[in-house]
Amino acid sequence: MPLETLSKSYEAYEKAFQAFLDHSTARQSIVKCVQDGTKRALVAISSVCDKNKPFRMLGIGSGKGEMDVLMINSVAAHLKANETDVKPTIHSVVVEPSSFLLEKFKESASSMPTSLIALAEISFEWRQMTFQEYQRLIADDKSKPSLDFIHFIHSIYYMDAEDALRSCFRNYLGEKGAILCLVQTEASFFAKVQKKFKGKLTFGSEDMTIYTKEDLAAIAARSTGWSYDEITQEFSIDITKCFGEPSEESDLLLDFLTHQKNFRVTADQGLKDEVMDFFRESMVTDESGGKFLKAEMAAVIIHK
Repeated sequence: MPLETLSKSYEAYEKAFQAFLDHSTARQSIVKCVQDGTKRALVAISSVCDKNKPFRMLGIGSGKGEMDVLMINSVAAHLKANETDVKPTIHSVVVEPSSFLLEKFKESASSMPTSLIALAEISFEWRQMTFQEYQRLIADDKSKPSLDFIHFIHSIYYMDAEDALRSCFRNYLGEKGAILCLVQTEASFFAKVQKKFKGKLTFGSEDMTIYTKEDLAAIAARSTGWSYDEITQEFSIDITKCFGEPSEESDLLLDFLTHQKNFRVTADQGLKDEVMDFFRESMVTDESGGKFLKAEMAAVIIHK
């Protein structure tokens, strides 16, 4: 039975991702990277931010918008701190191909925290499409405004990173705009899985490539006029249940770690044995017998 990539089913992905969050410290690291990365980007571009014009953001693959709201909050606080007499305006364009996730984002956007509403006037523009479709849509739009901030929160894995970043930097950013990407590092478990199982799992296929901060640094080094910065955060993944009796919880976690839907059922025995052996080689065991994988993620900031 052929393996089906997890990313083709948003509902299945959400369940597997939640299992991953429940058994790791990744959420804290994601939040830290997003908040610190946004602040670093704002410091780089704040000297030319026009308080009399809307601060324009573009979110690529924003999902349910949890990280977008964090970034908007950081932007609002930063702009307000620099101009106390004027309530800043923030306009966020959201590009997300999943109707399921986009509707979740719209629901949360309709009830923004009062603390955030007090800081800024916030508006959204919803685009249910892929980034590639969005590029084609606005390609001939001569009146499109320049953007101050573009972010890819683990979404750049689903496109050609160099093409996407070059397009954003050249065509969309304003005079001193910034791009924020959340990616893995070469030392991270997910990057190692991609290299180990290329051609066997979808990591490294045309559907998904786990780009690392080292990959983005190389792209930046080849590019003219790009300034590059990064913030790295470690996290751990508790895979103890993957070695116990099969359960919905452990199966969902295994699906996310392999990025394959129903991996335990659909993968052949040889591949399952290879994956579990790789887990054993990569994991550390604590005093109580808990089994953990070590991983890293990075916030990469590219700006003019």
